[in-house]
Amino acid sequence: MNYKLLGERIRAQRKLKKYTLEQLAERLDVSTTFIGQIERAKGVPSLETLVKIANVLEVSIDSLVFGDLNNASGNDHFVNEISRLTSDFTPKEKDILLRNIALFKEFKLQ
Repeated sequence: MNYKLLGERIRAQRKLKKYTLEQLAERLDVSTTFIGQIERAKGVPSLETLVKIANVLEVSIDSLVFGDLNNASGNDHFVNEISRLTSDFTPKEKDILLRNIALFKEFKLQ
């Protein structure tokens, strides 16, 4: 298991949920230090803790351990970051962003 990627995925999901380290640790009944160690791949969660993390973050264990299997290049962090940054966008703002991305791609291909 790649504990570095696991920690990055946990951190990304925590931030997506807008939880601080303290809030996640409290919900899991573990120390903030331990969660920080897991996110930095300096600590290894037990299976029981991993299940609790997945439940609190409302994601599957598979997504934490393996990421997005449809995305072999490992861009799940990129997608999570885009989701986090645009979580408060209105539908109109999201549409404008998508049009800009399409324009960027069009110019990039030239």
